[in-house]
Amino acid sequence: MGNNSISQETSKRITALRFLLIVFVVFIHNCFTLEGVAENFEQTGEMIVFKPTVLSEWIQLFISQGIARCAVPLFFLFAAFLQAKKNDKYSVLLKKRAKSLLIPYFIWLGLYFLYPHFAKYLISIIKPALLKHPNDIFTHWTALDWLHKFFGYETGTRKDGDLSLPQLAVQFWFVRDLLILTVLSPFIKAFIKRFPLFFFALISVLYLLPVQIYFVRMQALFFYACGLYWGMFNFNLFEKADKISFAESIALFLISFIATYLFFDNTSSMYWIMVLASCLLFLKISKLIINNEKTFNIATYFSGFSFFLFAIHLPVLNSIHTKLWLHFLPMTNGFFCLAEYFGVAFLNIALGTLIGIALKKLCPRLFAILTGGR
Repeated sequence: MGNNSISQETSKRITALRFLLIVFVVFIHNCFTLEGVAENFEQTGEMIVFKPTVLSEWIQLFISQGIARCAVPLFFLFAAFLQAKKNDKYSVLLKKRAKSLLIPYFIWLGLYFLYPHFAKYLISIIKPALLKHPNDIFTHWTALDWLHKFFGYETGTRKDGDLSLPQLAVQFWFVRDLLILTVLSPFIKAFIKRFPLFFFALISVLYLLPVQIYFVRMQALFFYACGLYWGMFNFNLFEKADKISFAESIALFLISFIATYLFFDNTSSMYWIMVLASCLLFLKISKLIINNEKTFNIATYFSGFSFFLFAIHLPVLNSIHTKLWLHFLPMTNGFFCLAEYFGVAFLNIALGTLIGIALKKLCPRLFAILTGGR
C-alpha cells in the first residue's frame, strides 16, 4: 500500500471518460424493447408503435445492452479509487459525501416529486376529470410507497417497476448505493486489508453468479471494492489494461456479447463477463482520448456537466422528447425505430448539457448545489 498521490495520466484518463460514460447512460435509458413496450401497455394503457427489424434491434442491443454497460461500473470503480487515494478521515469523508451526493440526491428527487406527483395532486383538486387515474396520487401512498419512490427498498418487481430503484428518478440508485458503500467503506477496507485474496475471490464469485444482496446492487459492491483495491494497493490499472491489445479486448467483448444474447441472457454470468470486457475496452480507449489534445480538452470541458446531465435526463427530458418524437414519427419500421433511438438520446444529451452550461453561467451557486460542488 503505497503513496496517496494520483499520477497525472491516471487523473486525465478518468476525466477523459466521465462525459462519455454519461452519454452511454442516456442511451441505456432510451432503448425500447418488445418486452418494455408490452409492460408499458399493460401498466398505463398507452399504445406505442414499435416495429423494429432484426438489424435495428441488434444495433440498440449492441449499444445500450452491450458497450454502454461499462458506464456505471466504471463510475463506481473511479469513485472508490479516488476515495482510497485521498484517504480522508471517516468524518471528513462523510461530510464530503453529504455535500457531493446526499444533498443533490434529495434536491433532485424532491424536484421529481413536484413533477409530476405534486402537479397531479393539484390537478386532482382543480380538474380531476383530466386524470386517467385520479386515485393514484401521493395522498394515497403508504409508508412503503414513499420509501419505494425515494429509495427503492427490496429486490424484485411489481406493476410499477423494479422495487430496487428509486421510482422518482431510477438513475439515482447509483448515488444511493455509492452513499451506502461510502458509509460501509471502513468495513470493506478492513476485509481487504485482512483477507485480500479471499475477499476478492468472494466478491468475484458473488458478482459472476450473480447473487442479489439487499442493501446495494452486487455490481456496485464489486466495482467499488475493486476501486478500493486499486487505490489501496497502488497498482496502475490503466497500464495493465494497456498491455492487452485492442484486438484482444475487442474480441473478448464481441465473443461475450454474442454469447450473452444468443445463448444466455442478461441475468447470466456471461453477461457480467461482457460488462467486464466493456470496462476493459474503455479503460484502453481513454488512452486514445488523452493522446489527442483537442479531443481531451473537449472531454475535460464537458466532464464538468456529467453529473448534471446524469440527473436531468430522466425522467422529464426523456419523457417529453419521447412523447413528442413518437407523436410525429412513430416507430413503424426499423428505420424510424433507429431514428427515435439516436434522435431522442441526442436531444436529451444536447438539451440537458445546454441547460447545465446556461445554469452554470447564470447561477453558478445553484449549479454547484445541484451537482454537489462539481
